Amino acid sequence: MALKPAVIVALVLVVIVVAGLLYWYFVVAPPKPTEEIPDKITVGLTLGLSGSYSYASHQGLWGIQAAIKWINEVYGGIKIGNKAVKIELKYYDDQSNKELVSSLYEQLINVDKVDFLLGPYGSPLVMVAAPVAAKYNKLMINWMGTGDVIHEQGYKNLVMVSTHSSYQMRPAMEMIKTLDPNATIAVIFKEDEHNRYLARGALEEAAKLGLSVVFNKSYPVDIKDFTPIFTEMAAKNPDVIVICAHEADGILAAQQLAELNINAKLMIMGFVPSLKSFRDALGNLAEGWAGTNQWTYGASYTPDDAQALGYEWFGPTEDKFLELYNQVASPGQFPSEHAGAGAAAILVLARAIEKAQSLNQDAVRNVLNTMKLVTLYGLYQIDPTTGKQIAHKEILSQWQGGKFVAIWPPEIAVSQPVYPIPTWDEKRQGAQALP
Repeated sequence: MALKPAVIVALVLVVIVVAGLLYWYFVVAPPKPTEEIPDKITVGLTLGLSGSYSYASHQGLWGIQAAIKWINEVYGGIKIGNKAVKIELKYYDDQSNKELVSSLYEQLINVDKVDFLLGPYGSPLVMVAAPVAAKYNKLMINWMGTGDVIHEQGYKNLVMVSTHSSYQMRPAMEMIKTLDPNATIAVIFKEDEHNRYLARGALEEAAKLGLSVVFNKSYPVDIKDFTPIFTEMAAKNPDVIVICAHEADGILAAQQLAELNINAKLMIMGFVPSLKSFRDALGNLAEGWAGTNQWTYGASYTPDDAQALGYEWFGPTEDKFLELYNQVASPGQFPSEHAGAGAAAILVLARAIEKAQSLNQDAVRNVLNTMKLVTLYGLYQIDPTTGKQIAHKEILSQWQGGKFVAIWPPEIAVSQPVYPIPTWDEKRQGAQALP
């Protein structure tokens, strides 16, 4: 018996509705969480809030707290299923002492029962924390332990957001090659793990680009006087001086170059020129000094950059980040690269949890293996085998007219490099490095 037209229409409509519901359920609707949705997600870490890592650790903390404020208050929480889950932070002062790190991470895991971990600041401390995280299969986001060796130990649960040490000085060599292909270079580096890797990367990249290195020497970690090294270097008359240092020795090196009146067309250091203490110590003599940074305010990535690169954008814009940073930081502070890195670590972790729809450590790690993300800090993408960062780009900045401005790479620079820079005598007379 033939069906009436009205019945046929009704059946067709039912089929369409059912198909639509199935499509929404399996394709359009957000993925269902794989376990019970928590009321909060706790992230734990230690920081050197006292001791030699105090400045960087405080900056990192403020960046982390600013990112958490954005997630909790602006974004509304991490979206798992139909629930928006807030992040809670638990941290301890490790006093910049690696001897305290292991027990504190044990406490975070076994007593505080944190869901995820961030690493401490500094490669020596991350080297202690990483095996504790591995012991309990806890995912750890390494935000600023950049020593290459850390991610060569086979830790499956360790993921990096910053550029590792041996790649941090390579963009400087690219810039030099562009500015002056015939430049001669001197490389001087502190005899510690981080700066050895920094120098190694600079030397390898210089050789790759065909640049001439005319002087290459290390100095002891407890150096008090650079005069013998600088006198020997000056005899080679390099066009570019590259120094791989930390704060105290870096400032001393810059001061003694000025005292000895040793000039070069360009002087580059690691992160030290970006510090307020560097400018305070040198005054106008800081003009022309360039430094490498993982991130610098004024040269942040944007949603438009992410779209152009084919990456997903997540997190606050630079202006919003500064607003939130000022709400958590001590008065008078300004975000350093460490603040940017701390923020990136939280943002990367939060987005990975959302994509995994789970707090399972392996599930989130699997998302991190393939996720391509842009935050204000820059690009995130890792080698899934080692957890090493492979997309983030180091930024070179230079003191120009009293401001530390990004000059490389060209796609994010806000000013042109000044080359050659004013001499010491010219700077003593008030000259500035202006493009």
